[in-house]
Amino acid sequence: MNQKILKKIIEISSFDKRIKTLSDLSGNIPYHDDYNNIHDYWYPHPPCLIPLFLGYGASYKGFLLHFFNDRDITFIEYNLENGYFYEIAKNTDQLITLLILNMIIIKDEVSDDIVKFSMQLDFENLKEVDHFSLEYGDNPKDFDKLVFFNKEMPSKYIDKGYSNDYPSTLTSINESILKNSCSFEIINKKSLNDINDIPKWLNPNTNKKEIFQQYLKESNLKKAWLTLNSKGWLLKDVANGLELLKSNTKDQLFHLVADNWISGWQNSDAKEEDCY
Repeated sequence: MNQKILKKIIEISSFDKRIKTLSDLSGNIPYHDDYNNIHDYWYPHPPCLIPLFLGYGASYKGFLLHFFNDRDITFIEYNLENGYFYEIAKNTDQLITLLILNMIIIKDEVSDDIVKFSMQLDFENLKEVDHFSLEYGDNPKDFDKLVFFNKEMPSKYIDKGYSNDYPSTLTSINESILKNSCSFEIINKKSLNDINDIPKWLNPNTNKKEIFQQYLKESNLKKAWLTLNSKGWLLKDVANGLELLKSNTKDQLFHLVADNWISGWQNSDAKEEDCY
């Protein structure tokens, strides 16, 4: 990752200032070994994932940024072993709430470090999170009673009935969102078998490079982008695909995201045959 480019991405992607604060604090968040500095290592990941933290084991936490469509930005966790994204928070307030709740559970109290962390992020709901921890612990089944989660729930904590702007949960598919989604967002791939006419890029048997080129010829940048962010690519071909997309758009944020991914890949120890 290029730290300078990442800061610029955060700056112009319409996030509130707390995301930059969190990014600057990576590796120094109290009582956590799952929010480390992303510059310590680069793992292969699709460019729609903008990593903020290097997680425990081979994992990232960051935000999902889809170009050329109107999807909302959301926070996700990507574990390379599982091979898919979890939606863990729908906004910054939820992400900070999760962090603080985990801190309180680990420490078993609201320590001075937790108070300081809350103040750094202008988080004014520390007492409410503490009260929740005393009554419910950190059980996601009770998140409907947790501040900032009680009105809108991320898909990770829902089994059925999810209808927000994310395509899947562990057990269900939000079919209306598939046309704006990449394959990393589909948790249970078998659930696609019951859906007619799924987008070509979600079909594991399609040649992603070929249909990417087809969409570029049609000037369909949304479908080309979603194809590039679906499984079945050599990393070197992803870099070439990003360069091709860059030549088709003047979007400054897109250029920064593409350059950040390419820089991470070029400076990693990824092998010629590595893919995602």
